[in-house]
Amino acid sequence: MSRTVVIVVLLSAAVGAFYATRLQFAPIYLMHDEVQFALQAQTIAATGHDLHGRWLPMYFTEPEFPAGRDPVIIYATAVVLKALPLSESSVRLATSFVGVLNVVVMFLVGRRVFGTTAMGLVAAILLALTPAHFIRSRMVLSPLYSIPFILAWLLWLARHIDKPERRTLAVAAAWLSVGLYTYLACMVLMPVYVGLTAMVAMRHRVPNWLGAVMFGFLIPLVPMVAWSVAHPERYGQIVESYQLAVLDTGPTDGVTVSTVADGIRWRLGLLWSFFNPEFLFMSGDSGLVNSTRRIGFFPMAFVVLIPVGTYWLARRGRSIGAVIVAGLLTAPTAAVASGAIEMNRMMFLIPFGVLAAAAGAHTLMELRGPVGRIAVVMLLITVPIQFSGFYADYMGPYREESSVWLGGNLREALKDVIQRERPGTRRVYVSREIPFAHRYWRFYALAENRADMIERVVFYDPSTFDGASLEPGTHVVCQTQGGCESQAPSDLWARVRVATEPNGSESFAVYERR
Repeated sequence: MSRTVVIVVLLSAAVGAFYATRLQFAPIYLMHDEVQFALQAQTIAATGHDLHGRWLPMYFTEPEFPAGRDPVIIYATAVVLKALPLSESSVRLATSFVGVLNVVVMFLVGRRVFGTTAMGLVAAILLALTPAHFIRSRMVLSPLYSIPFILAWLLWLARHIDKPERRTLAVAAAWLSVGLYTYLACMVLMPVYVGLTAMVAMRHRVPNWLGAVMFGFLIPLVPMVAWSVAHPERYGQIVESYQLAVLDTGPTDGVTVSTVADGIRWRLGLLWSFFNPEFLFMSGDSGLVNSTRRIGFFPMAFVVLIPVGTYWLARRGRSIGAVIVAGLLTAPTAAVASGAIEMNRMMFLIPFGVLAAAAGAHTLMELRGPVGRIAVVMLLITVPIQFSGFYADYMGPYREESSVWLGGNLREALKDVIQRERPGTRRVYVSREIPFAHRYWRFYALAENRADMIERVVFYDPSTFDGASLEPGTHVVCQTQGGCESQAPSDLWARVRVATEPNGSESFAVYERR
């Protein structure tokens, strides 16, 4: 067995030990988008059809998102669900495997870029201990799935630089093309990376380089083009969903000078927000879905390593160094184009930021004398130390603090009702005030092997609910903060279950008709 295979196996096992374990424990609940991805994957695994009955669709169109959900995450999750029963941990498993895969491919990229196995391991470990990457590797959300394709592109582009060939150029472009199926924002960034590929090809003057790039990029797009021809409305839906307008316009007069100026200032502000040091290295995302708010997007050591590494890559990193720097600088493109600095649209920053940080460590190690080595060792030691504190918080206080952000303990209430109900036709009533209750109801009915319960639910309007007319034994699920008592008064209903949050507060209740 080769040394590379041994390293890959050991690295996968080590990273998987904390990336792919306790997935049902943290995050504490499935958020509604995770549930919807899981439901699409479950029905694909079970029947080969999506929730609307279409056989193996390219994109999974839904009323809440007409442009369609990304296919790679759904089909990857469906593969897992062919082997494992539906549960909160099983639906998150495919994404956690992608997180582990990213670390492995980063090792290969780092080794190729920096020329040593040791630096490949440094790059891989830095990625594994990047908080934003870890958090998103434990959720059923699609942006993370773009990273392995970006890393594969960098790996093959670096191979092309070392030994220019049309084949390596075509494969590099093909990885970008396949990446378009992972996340809609890739429609903005992947063409940018194709442009960088073309610049590298021009520099190395491989015969018919343009044909190689176009062939590699266009062939995987054939299914997407066919789908777009069959569904011409999708482009408009993408534009509407992501608000891909360069500048705001006035209500009737079109673009005015003041509107253009305001639009430019607004987007420059977004660009600054993207590279805000406080966000990147200290506090992270403002929402507790994507951050613990006590650690940044990257480890604190990156505040030194990234600038040093960026300088080294720009000056001495050959063509691939320039590509990494360009990737770092263009990472905000999708976020600025859509007008929102969100974690989803910042995942493109991760591979380039980690490689720049690894380059910073490499630069400091090359300094003459012990100063550089001591500095880089001290900086690198802080990364696992900081991550260990983050991990303890993530598995501890963060679970309690993020529970409301993740929709609350609806799981307990719905599972209780499903387990109480016996086969039959009696309806269960769930308040419409509970956000995305229809998604959660279907998920937990399937997870409890009670598919018969899916059609037995009524999502009622609390303002018109008439509980007095329902038969004895009927169950109602409502939010305690929404005034359950007014929907299920104590003289007619008995409260048989209360779902509580980790801090002891009540969130949902189950009532039974007397």
